Amino acid sequence: AVVSTQSTGGIKIEIKLLRRQDLISLISQLFKPQSDTITITTYLAPEDMDSVVLAIMPRKGLKRLQQEVQDLAHFATERKIENFDMPSTLGILTEFSEVANEFLTSPVCRTISENIDVFDSVHFSDYYTGFKISQEGQVETERPKPVKRLIFNFVIPGHGKKTKNSIMTTTEPLLRMALHMMSRVHKFKLSKENKIKAEKHRIQVEEEYLKQTHVQRQEAAQARRDEKKRLEKEKVQDLDPEAQRRYEEKEYKKSMRRSGPKVKQLKVKTG
Repeated sequence: AVVSTQSTGGIKIEIKLLRRQDLISLISQLFKPQSDTITITTYLAPEDMDSVVLAIMPRKGLKRLQQEVQDLAHFATERKIENFDMPSTLGILTEFSEVANEFLTSPVCRTISENIDVFDSVHFSDYYTGFKISQEGQVETERPKPVKRLIFNFVIPGHGKKTKNSIMTTTEPLLRMALHMMSRVHKFKLSKENKIKAEKHRIQVEEEYLKQTHVQRQEAAQARRDEKKRLEKEKVQDLDPEAQRRYEEKEYKKSMRRSGPKVKQLKVKTG
C-alpha cells in the first residue's frame, strides 16, 4: 500500500508473508523458524530532509551492511550503543553524533527496547543509492540518483501464527514511533559546522565516483576492442594465404594513417 502524509512525498508499506501453502515451506519452518515482516519506506522531497545518515540494526549483520549499502559505506561510522539505553544486540551507524543524539531520544530507545522482538532495523538517508554492485565484471557506468529515504523494518513475532488483531497490537508501538521519527526528520537541521562537513563529504563521493566510472568505462572499451581483435584474428586464420596477405596489408596502412602526423589541406584562392 502507498499512502501520503504531511511532510512526506509518500509512504509505502509492504507486508512480506511467509509461504504457508506448500509442504516444503512448512517443513522448513519447523527446522528454521522465520516470521512475517513489515517494511515502511518513506519518500521525501529534497527540502524535507537535511543531511542525515543513520542506521540502527542488529549488530550481527552491521559490518556486512556497512560494506554493501552505499550511503553507509561512504558516510557512516559505528557509535557506541552504550551511550543509548538500548540492547547490546543492536548497533548504530551514523555520520555525526549529533544525528544519533537527535533521533535516539529516551522515548525512542525505550520503545525499541520494550519491543525488541518486533524491531529489526531503521535506516535514514539523504543520499540513498541502494546496494553496491557486487557481481564480478559488472561495471557501474550510471549510478542511481541519490534520493532521501526513511526505511523501517519490523518483524511480526509468532513465526507466522499471529492473528490479524494480535499483529496490530504487537506492531502498534513501533508504528507510532515511526510516525514520530518521520515528523522529527522534517524539522531537524544540522549544525552549521556539520552541515559544511556533510556537503564536503558528498562532493568527495561524487568526485570519486566520476573518477572510478571514467576508469571503468575506459577498461570496458579496451576489453571490447581486444575482443573485436580476437574475433578478427580468428576470422583471418580461416582465409587463404593471398587473402591473409591483402588483409594484413590493409591493416598496416590503417595503422600508418592513425600513427602518422595529421596534415590540414589549405585551399588558396588565386586571381
